[in-house]
Amino acid sequence: MGDSEKESISESQTQAQQRFPLLIGAIMLIIGLLAPVMINVYDTEWMSQIVIQGMFWMYSFSSSGPYDSGFSTIHPYAFASMFPFLLLRMVPVSQIYRYYNGKTTKKRALIASIVGDGLFLFVGILFLFIGFGYSGMFMIPLPFQVIFGFLVLWRFPIPEPTTPWEGTSEQKSWWDKTPKPQQEKSKDEDELW
Repeated sequence: MGDSEKESISESQTQAQQRFPLLIGAIMLIIGLLAPVMINVYDTEWMSQIVIQGMFWMYSFSSSGPYDSGFSTIHPYAFASMFPFLLLRMVPVSQIYRYYNGKTTKKRALIASIVGDGLFLFVGILFLFIGFGYSGMFMIPLPFQVIFGFLVLWRFPIPEPTTPWEGTSEQKSWWDKTPKPQQEKSKDEDELW
């Protein structure tokens, strides 16, 4: 293999490495915005309804009662109330993108993956333990963003940077530092006593 072939292979590998964080970030962004976050099941004596809820849409299926079945979008006035949840869904996108650019650690990216769906997981588990199921309402969280984030971090790890932030040097612990040699006092110095 000639030098020009080696250079073209290394250039293509570098371009692929630069595109990978963008690809993963784009997929995480799409999942964060469009994937369903939970399923609500309402089952009472006079009505049964299943609602699959996303950030900006919902699909409902009603077997009986006055409620409509079908796909609908969230009304624009509700976007303001969804903004905090949307910010939480962007945390995993940001951290996984930073991880694949070598600017943060895998542990922080894993923790950030939980943050996006953490509130919905917490509420769903809380409903299961408190027993809201007895009242005919079940909430099932759908942590697609967490699952995708864990799978990507597990299947495509990168070498951990020694310093996660640019411009910082690694400090040794006090017990790892070599002690400075002590200077002996010369006998010519005046002593107080």
